[in-house]
Amino acid sequence: MSEPRPPARWGDQADGLRRLLGSRPQTLAVAARETDVIEAYARIKRIAQEQGCHHFRIRITDARSSGEARSVFDNLQRVAREYLAVRLEFIEAAGERPAAARAASVRRSGTAPTDSVL
Repeated sequence: MSEPRPPARWGDQADGLRRLLGSRPQTLAVAARETDVIEAYARIKRIAQEQGCHHFRIRITDARSSGEARSVFDNLQRVAREYLAVRLEFIEAAGERPAAARAASVRRSGTAPTDSVL
């Protein structure tokens, strides 16, 4: 005669459902700075290992241009796919207002743009 099976714990059921249905993608905002990209990679690795999530939506912030944002994302995606076997999806940043872009330029360069009105 076999012994009765102990009831499943909630964590076991949640893990099973996550594997069956797949987990929802995690969304991360990553600044276009080396240290922030390294921290994002570490966070992606930890989430993938601990929660079994293999799909991430990434928004690159603080890039000087949309081309720089895309380049930062492409590099992060290549490394994450190769070493972590995860899927990254690029989220386009909403267009900046011209005044906000000029203000960001001032913060980065330390000088006011020549076309600004103070």
